[in-house]
Amino acid sequence: MTDLNQSVLKFHEAVQLTPDGHLNKPSLLNNLGNSLLTQFEQLGDMTDLNQSILKFQEAVQLTPNGHPDKPSLLKNLAYSLLTRFQQLGDMTDLNQSILKSQEVVKLTPDGHPNKPSLLNNLGNSLLTQFEQLGNMTDLNQSILKLQEAVQLTSDGYPDKPSRLNNLGNSLLIRFQQLGDMTDLSQSFLNFQEAVQLTLDGHPNKPSLLNNLGNCLLTQFGRLGNMTDLNQSILKFQEAVQLTPDGHPDKPAFVNNIGSSLLTRFKQLGDMTDLNQSILKFQEAVQLTPDGHPDKPSRLNSLGNSLLTQFGRLGDMTDLNQSILKFQEAVQLTPDGHPDKPSFVNNVGSSLLTRFERLGDMTDLNQSILKFQEAIQLTPDGHPDKSSSLNNLGNSLHTRFERLEDMADLNLSFLKFQEAVQLTPDGHPDKPTRLNNLGNSLLAQFQQLRDMTDLNQSVLRLQEAVQLTPDGHRDRPLLLNSLGYSLFTRFQQLEDMTDLNQSVLKYQEAVQLTPDGHPNKPSLLNGLGNSLITRFSKLRLSDDMLNALLAYSSATCAEYGPPSVRLQAAQNWAMCLQASSSPPKFILDIYHIAVPLLAEIAWLGSSLPDRHYQIMQAGSVVHAAAAAAHQFGDDIQAVEWLEQGRSVIWGQLLQLRTPINALEEKEPHLSQKLKINSLRLEDAASAKNIIASQGHQLAVERKQILKEIRMCPGFERFLLPKGIRELTSSASHGPVVILNSSKLHDICYAFILLSDLPDKVIPVRLESFSASQAQDLYHRLQKFLGHPSRKLVQELDITVSPGFKVILAELWEVVVKPVLNALALVNPSPKVKPRLWWCPTGIFSFLPLHAAGLYDTDASPGSKLSDFVISSYTPTLSALMDILSSSSLPPPLRPLKLLAVAQPSSFGQQYLPGTVNEISYIKEAVDGVLTLQTLIGKNATLDHVVSEFTTANWVHFACHGVQNPSYPTESALLLAGKDKLTLSKLATLKRSPGGLAFLSACQTAKGDAQLSDEAVHLSAGMLVTGFRGVIATMWSVGDQVAPQVARDVYKHLKQSGMDVSEAACALHLAVENTRNNMKGKDDAAFISWASFIHMGM
Repeated sequence: MTDLNQSVLKFHEAVQLTPDGHLNKPSLLNNLGNSLLTQFEQLGDMTDLNQSILKFQEAVQLTPNGHPDKPSLLKNLAYSLLTRFQQLGDMTDLNQSILKSQEVVKLTPDGHPNKPSLLNNLGNSLLTQFEQLGNMTDLNQSILKLQEAVQLTSDGYPDKPSRLNNLGNSLLIRFQQLGDMTDLSQSFLNFQEAVQLTLDGHPNKPSLLNNLGNCLLTQFGRLGNMTDLNQSILKFQEAVQLTPDGHPDKPAFVNNIGSSLLTRFKQLGDMTDLNQSILKFQEAVQLTPDGHPDKPSRLNSLGNSLLTQFGRLGDMTDLNQSILKFQEAVQLTPDGHPDKPSFVNNVGSSLLTRFERLGDMTDLNQSILKFQEAIQLTPDGHPDKSSSLNNLGNSLHTRFERLEDMADLNLSFLKFQEAVQLTPDGHPDKPTRLNNLGNSLLAQFQQLRDMTDLNQSVLRLQEAVQLTPDGHRDRPLLLNSLGYSLFTRFQQLEDMTDLNQSVLKYQEAVQLTPDGHPNKPSLLNGLGNSLITRFSKLRLSDDMLNALLAYSSATCAEYGPPSVRLQAAQNWAMCLQASSSPPKFILDIYHIAVPLLAEIAWLGSSLPDRHYQIMQAGSVVHAAAAAAHQFGDDIQAVEWLEQGRSVIWGQLLQLRTPINALEEKEPHLSQKLKINSLRLEDAASAKNIIASQGHQLAVERKQILKEIRMCPGFERFLLPKGIRELTSSASHGPVVILNSSKLHDICYAFILLSDLPDKVIPVRLESFSASQAQDLYHRLQKFLGHPSRKLVQELDITVSPGFKVILAELWEVVVKPVLNALALVNPSPKVKPRLWWCPTGIFSFLPLHAAGLYDTDASPGSKLSDFVISSYTPTLSALMDILSSSSLPPPLRPLKLLAVAQPSSFGQQYLPGTVNEISYIKEAVDGVLTLQTLIGKNATLDHVVSEFTTANWVHFACHGVQNPSYPTESALLLAGKDKLTLSKLATLKRSPGGLAFLSACQTAKGDAQLSDEAVHLSAGMLVTGFRGVIATMWSVGDQVAPQVARDVYKHLKQSGMDVSEAACALHLAVENTRNNMKGKDDAAFISWASFIHMGM
């Protein structure tokens, strides 16, 4: 470097000593510019590069037109400007470089020995400009200049291989834009000739081999000839072998081996190729120094291979690492860099993949934002624009499927349409983009019922299949889409041609998909649907047999999405159930199906996604229990109803299950499980923790449980409970499970008694079908007013006998048969027995506790409250947990009651009765416990949470809201805009025991689509450890609620604040309210019938 520094100083001195106007001044400036440029290339100091450009510019300006040195000086200036562009990305430098290069070419006469070199440089600069702006004129001109350079270069000239290589590169890029096979063929020939003309040992040989490998890889992508792919790998490997360690090109060549191996894996599925691909990408990243301009590209390649490995093995570590690599590539890429849109696009793709696995809406929303950013960063006309538009369409379509917002569907359709329009014919991605457009049109039809959309969907999907060659890996997926679209059109028009074609497409898709492929169960299920529909039309026995075979194969597959296998199981069972005498092995199907519920609502997924997946699963558990009942296996029916309901609450309760026996026998495993449970709870509730952590913890938990169950005495640790355990829930009184099945159109009850630990008493509700239960539910909803606590005079109830009729029907067809089975015939005993209702499905919304005849002439013993004190429980396990916690010693500190009143929630009607309610409570409990009140503006979320965790009892007098779109966001409304949501409630931890009184609306209503998941605030209170909850099924009157609360606490005070007396206290309070109620219309009845008790 000392020589170089001295050179710069001497040239600088020479320039200074040469007067302006001297003939040698331009030459000396040029020499100084060259030495500064060389110094920049060695040290990277931009000052040297900038000074180099200034010296070259001065040399050019001082040289008159026509001077023989002018072309040489312009050439050096063009090169230095191009170098600065490559450093800073300033398009002005690139434009000026091209202008100077064009001027040099014009000034150089034909036949001049430098002409080929100058044309070559101009061609390279034009190619660079195309890569920046995407203007095809630049690319075409680049090829013309490079072709001319090659033609003017004689065979044997040492630069001929380099110029052939440059021409091959430009032709390859034009092929990638336009898909013209002539360009690809010519590119291959030029690369091949360049390699052949280069002697072994020549320093350029590895680079030329690498480029030939790239061309072969591209040729494989178009023609699918495995010889091209294998040769590509060999060329890349040879390039790496010929490149010494430390050579700056080595990381790029290693990276390319990784790309070709990844491509071969995608063709042949050999995991060795995939593993080697990842290793090569990792090596390329490690060999590339920080700050190197290619580092982001290599991180991106590594991310792609890890994403592929996730797709094959399902290991979330790969997916998470993939996202990190893509994000790092984006962070290291400066704004304006041509690769930035592609890297941003890949972040979006990996986030979309993680959403599809874990269901975290944050990932989906971020995915959409990334795709939108990629599109904004991509100039019009750029070949990658269509890919980003297609990906954005996919994310928007996915969000539409989750949230059903038509704006997402409409925008998705437009993006797919634009992607197809921008994709040239012959492009390898054209079929998949047509497929996506076809699916979007089908979704539009399903929403708007416009047959034009459906017909266009079929046409697009047919085109996609026609453009896809036999043997292409995407063909089964495209056939599946076409089969479904044709099936949908048949359902509209009943043209048998559509149905027959649908069957054929599904059959071909199934045949082309190997066993073990995750998509196969979905294809089999679709085939089964088409076949069973054709059977219903033509009654061909082969169609029925083949449909059953397809459904059974999908159900029994040990791979593929559990939601698809569950759907196939339901379809299989439905077919068998429709026969005149269903076979008993239908129960074997449900033995597979019911456990799948826990898989689709997997512990590693986000809470909203688990609820969504359960919602999609439908009523399989009701059909399973009905089938078991049908074949006389009522014990199995009860076990399934317990296993397949409140799945998500059950998961949370399992995380909090005491493990004393395990701690005593296996302390190490006990500690591991405790830590895992705490971390899983945190991962499920903390929005700032990425969803993938929950997945990793769930995998870890599965392994811990496997180890525990290998220990003697713990073989069934945390597995679904058997009937003997479940019967213990009836230790304080009968438990009545109510179930209905739409598939069987029946309703029935199962009664558990503590003195019959291995038996279930079935009660067929002969006069009450599933359809009648639905009708009763809808009639009830018509009578219920706006879902909020109101002043009594403002309850939106039509004065009619309708509500009393509903209560009378429930008495006659549901409750009375149950009481008869229990031999409860003595009305109004002095000490009424307890009875727990465990309703499932539609029964969860019916006021069973209020069933009876309420006419003035009704005789004693004509309503349920004459016989028993009713309580509810969401599941048997929930009641068992409460009963087990009652054996714990009482807290040493004085009892504390937190009473919250919020009369003026944001956007809600003012409730003066809430403050009165707190006054009544204070008067009622004075002297027996510590009362902590939070009223009005003091009832903030922070204050409530702080006091909640230390309170034994809680009372909320406020507005309550049920959120149908996001059930876990149902809430009690506090000060300002604060809310105590169900999701927040589930994260709170407190010592078990005490009573929660929710004097707000709909705190026990739940969500109609999640009727078996008890997604309501009262169940949330049970999960936090309260032994009992008083809640409401619908709106309550602001004058009635304080009266009920006052009477409840008065009775509890008399009992010594015994929580187990809460049900009796509510029973008496409601009876008092009912007796003192003015009027006998529906408004009067609804005002007291809303209150229920849950728990002990």
